[in-house]
Amino acid sequence: MPDDATARLVSKLVPNTPALVYDESELVDTASRIRRMAADAGCDLAYAMKPCTLAWALETIAPFVTGFAASSPFEAQLGRQILDDRGALHYHSVAVTKSEFEQVAELADFMSLNSITQFHARQPQSNDRVSLGMRVNPGISFVADERYDPCRRHSKLGAPIDALSTFGSRILDGLMFHTNCESDDLRHLLATVSSMERRLTQVISDLDWLNLGGGYMFREGTDTTPLRQSVEILKSRSNTKIFIEPGAAFVRDAGYIVSTVLDIFDSNGVDVAVLDTTINHMPEVFEYQFEPEVLDYQPEGEHRYILAGRSCLAGDIFGDYTFDDPLKIGDRVTFMEMGAYTQPKAHTFNGINLPDVYAYTKEGNLSLLASMKYEHFAARNGAHQHAYS
Repeated sequence: MPDDATARLVSKLVPNTPALVYDESELVDTASRIRRMAADAGCDLAYAMKPCTLAWALETIAPFVTGFAASSPFEAQLGRQILDDRGALHYHSVAVTKSEFEQVAELADFMSLNSITQFHARQPQSNDRVSLGMRVNPGISFVADERYDPCRRHSKLGAPIDALSTFGSRILDGLMFHTNCESDDLRHLLATVSSMERRLTQVISDLDWLNLGGGYMFREGTDTTPLRQSVEILKSRSNTKIFIEPGAAFVRDAGYIVSTVLDIFDSNGVDVAVLDTTINHMPEVFEYQFEPEVLDYQPEGEHRYILAGRSCLAGDIFGDYTFDDPLKIGDRVTFMEMGAYTQPKAHTFNGINLPDVYAYTKEGNLSLLASMKYEHFAARNGAHQHAYS
C-alpha cells in the first residue's frame, strides 16, 4: 500500500504542479513481491505494459520479470528497446494488420492472435523468431461491470472456447487468456484453468506455452495457492511453459498525482475547490465514475469540498471530500494510487498541459523524467507544418 508519509513528503518536494510522481521504493517492493509469488507458483512473470509505458518504470521493473507484454507496435518497439536481448516480448492485440504483423514478428518472441480468422490470415506471414498462439475466451465471467469484463456477452476478446475445441491440435504453439480485472481472488484463475483443462484437454497437451494473462493485483497477503494449483494442473498435461502477466498490480500503488488549489468558492452552499489538475490527467475517473483516494481525506472531517478540475467540462469533478483542516488557495492536494492507466491515457483537452513526470528515488531525490512543452502540443496539432508571424 502507498505510504501517506512518503506522499506528504513528495507533495512538498514537487517544485511545480500538476505532477505525476512514481515512488521507486514502492515500485521495487511491489515488483519483488510479485516476482516471489510467481516463482513460488512455478510460472514465468511478465509485465503488461499498458498501465504505464514510462521508460523509467520499464527499466525499474525489467530486472524482476522475464519480459514485457505489448499490445501495439509502438509498445512492442519500446518494450524491445528497453529489454534489448535481456527478456522475452509477448504480443497480443485485438486485431493486427499485415504490415503490423510483419513489424511485430521481428520484435516479439510470443504472439497471441485474437481470433481464428486472424490466425489463419497471419500464420502464413510468420517467421522462425516468433512463437504463434491464440487468445481464447473461456466464457467465464468474474467482473460485475461489463466495461471491465473480458468475458462479457458477445466479447471481442479472444476466440470462443467452443470454437477452439474443434480447431485441432498441433497447430498452435500456445494459448493466452485474460478473464479478470483488478481481482484479489486467485480462485477465479483456478476455476478458469480447471474449466479449460476439461474442455481443451488435447489442445493444451500439445502446447509449448500457456499465458494466464493478468487482472490480479497480487497484494501483500494474497493467497497464491490457487495460482500454484493452476500451474500444477496445466503442467500435469505436458511440459508447457506457463506465463502470467500482471500490469496494474506493478504500478498502481507507486504513483501519485500532486496538484495545487487554484480557487475556492461557494456553489449553492458547498465549497468548490478548483485544482490545477483535471480529469484529462486521470481519464478513468470520468470514464468509470469513481472517486479517487485523496491524501488526508477524512470521512468525518468538518470541512467539505467538491474537488474540481480546471477544464471547461462540467463533469470535470473528482468527487466530494471532507478534511479535518480547511483547504486554502495554494494548498497541495495529492491523489493516491494513480500509477496505473494515468500516464498512458492522459490527454490535452482544452490545451491543458500534461503533468510533469517525476521519479522519487530510493535515495530520497526527485528526478524529472518528462515535461511536455508547447512545442509538443503544437506538433501534435500540425502547427509545425505552418509558419506564423
